[in-house]
Amino acid sequence: MIALGLYLLENVLLPLYVGNNNEHYLPDVRGKFREAGQIDLNRLGFQTEVIIKGYSNKHEPGTIINISPRPFTKVKEGRTIKMTVAGERRDVVMPDFTGTSIRNAILEIHRIDLEVDTLMEEYNTQFEEGTITYQMPKAERVIKSGTLVTLMVSKGDPPDFFRVPDLLNLSLRKAEGKILDAGLKLGDIVYEYHPDLISDTVIDQSLTSGMRLTIPARIDLVISTDQKE
Repeated sequence: MIALGLYLLENVLLPLYVGNNNEHYLPDVRGKFREAGQIDLNRLGFQTEVIIKGYSNKHEPGTIINISPRPFTKVKEGRTIKMTVAGERRDVVMPDFTGTSIRNAILEIHRIDLEVDTLMEEYNTQFEEGTITYQMPKAERVIKSGTLVTLMVSKGDPPDFFRVPDLLNLSLRKAEGKILDAGLKLGDIVYEYHPDLISDTVIDQSLTSGMRLTIPARIDLVISTDQKE
């Protein structure tokens, strides 16, 4: 019995006691600034390694986005905890994406810490289908990382005819998108006061939905507003 007791003490109880005293649950330092997070982790006997991530509109520069191992994981003292920290905004020269495939353009946009805001499509005889015909901001402009980018993508050669879409009750933004998707053009916009309707809603269009056209005509819109002149 004595031998069994010594065996359990040496091989089970002591390792558990020593191990527990040298392990801590990782605190959740996400959202804290880098220096504050490092202090919290160092106090518990951990080392830290900082990984700077590109700027994002979702995180304040200098704050901790994530840690590895995950928060609340039980970890031994002395281990290195990797902290991913949000980077600062920096100047970026806007590339020229004209003629570039949409896939490659998006990859490059993310690589230089920009963000895609809007993708639109148009029929275009000068650019192959799936390539960029227009961008905003313009090429060669100096902008900040995190800037939102709008891209126009070619749908290739236009069809033999164009069909007018039904735009009634759509928001102005959605109506413009459907007009472009149909290969047509947005014409004049007139606002009418209608306090009982949601603002920026299409209440009339100049061309009847379903019409077939042989040219990419313009569609004028009447849009509701809750603002009196």
